[in-house]
Amino acid sequence: MSARTHILLGAPGSGKGTQAKRLVDELSLSHLSTGDILRDAVSKGTELGLRAKAIMASGKLVDDDTVNGLVFARLQDETQDVLFDGYPRTLQQAEALGNFLSSKGIGLGFVVNVDVPPEVLEARVVGRRTCSNNACGAIYHLESKPPKTEGVCDLCGSPLKHRADDTSEAFRSRMGEFNATFQPLLAFYSGGPNYRRVDGNRHPDQVFGSLVQLFREKA
Repeated sequence: MSARTHILLGAPGSGKGTQAKRLVDELSLSHLSTGDILRDAVSKGTELGLRAKAIMASGKLVDDDTVNGLVFARLQDETQDVLFDGYPRTLQQAEALGNFLSSKGIGLGFVVNVDVPPEVLEARVVGRRTCSNNACGAIYHLESKPPKTEGVCDLCGSPLKHRADDTSEAFRSRMGEFNATFQPLLAFYSGGPNYRRVDGNRHPDQVFGSLVQLFREKA
């Protein structure tokens, strides 16, 4: 089992996912995201995977108990430090994770909130462009990271797309839903000794530097 389990929190557009990938490579962590875990369980046809597949096929969100079951099954097979990206998403998931870690003797490492002001998040999301080639998936921004050729991915040459949920209207709706679950989650963790806030309103390399320093100080 893993020695410690770290959690990276952040709103849509905070750069949390990108930072998680960099941290995993830099610090040799095991990267666990609910999206990857769900897809893996569905492709393998596990009992929980089939349950999740049926729920998603009906157009509903996968319930907390199913998500927790998938996560815990994966977590107990890990032998190195883990970094969660996108989990827990709700207070119920956080409480269940805490109980599971305690029962298995797995230590909770850092819970890090990559904090970015709402207006900055909106600007980031609206200017985002994504490679249409799913195998590539490179992400650009019209201001901070434009492609060399307008509308074309630097890496694979595929067209870039502006996702339907990367508009101001969609972002504000998504943020309303996000905050409804995130604020209780933040309150749950922010009072604990392992909670840390990192200023995400900086260049990604600066944010990454702060995160690496934080994790290495604990090591």
